[in-house]
Amino acid sequence: MQQKEGRAAADDPSQFFTRIEFYNELQHYKKNNLYLNQTILRTNVKVGKRFTTRVDIPLVYNSLSTPAGYKQFGIGDISFRLLGYKLMDNPKSALTASIEISLNTAASPLLGTGKNIIIPMITYSKLVPENKIILAMVLQQANSIGGDEERSKISFTKIQAIAIKIWKPKLWTVLAPEWFIDYVNGGLSMNLRGRVTTAPTRRINIWATASAGIFGDFVGRYQWSGDLGVRYFLLRKKAN
Repeated sequence: MQQKEGRAAADDPSQFFTRIEFYNELQHYKKNNLYLNQTILRTNVKVGKRFTTRVDIPLVYNSLSTPAGYKQFGIGDISFRLLGYKLMDNPKSALTASIEISLNTAASPLLGTGKNIIIPMITYSKLVPENKIILAMVLQQANSIGGDEERSKISFTKIQAIAIKIWKPKLWTVLAPEWFIDYVNGGLSMNLRGRVTTAPTRRINIWATASAGIFGDFVGRYQWSGDLGVRYFLLRKKAN
């Protein structure tokens, strides 16, 4: 999909840009009155016209009381997008596929899943130019492969709908409900995410996100969450 709506395309999961992102997210879980804080450095590198890679390096703080020898703060599970490929790209729509892996690198059991996880993903996006809206769907399947045998297996599907509304060339909002189908413990869960993003310069985006857990018992369904972040584009061509 061509960048007809300029900078807002950066929040479209089907668009590949070389960039660096830095954001901090605070999550609250009702069970145990738990707070989880993640500070994440993310790098995306576009390779040619159709390929991309990504690396996430998280620093995590978990407020849960620590058993002996467990750390509450430290490096979390580092994740890699091994390959992202644009299957289809035309002026109004795009289809991509990728494979990601999350590694059991956490400094403490409190800071990660204890598992290596492989995550294939498909995204589809469509531009509605008359309404200045980008609509997208994301489908992910996560399965654990190895890691700590004492930790629970992981197997779930994540479905996310994304609506990006461009209000001005430098201001847009993102509404992104997400659903989790848990195949280990069973059940359906939902979070609702809303984001406001601004672009003070051509190479910089700044955003704030507020989220709420709507229903379900999945481990990723928090009570509420909020994050602040910034992205910087490298080697980026001018938007149309």
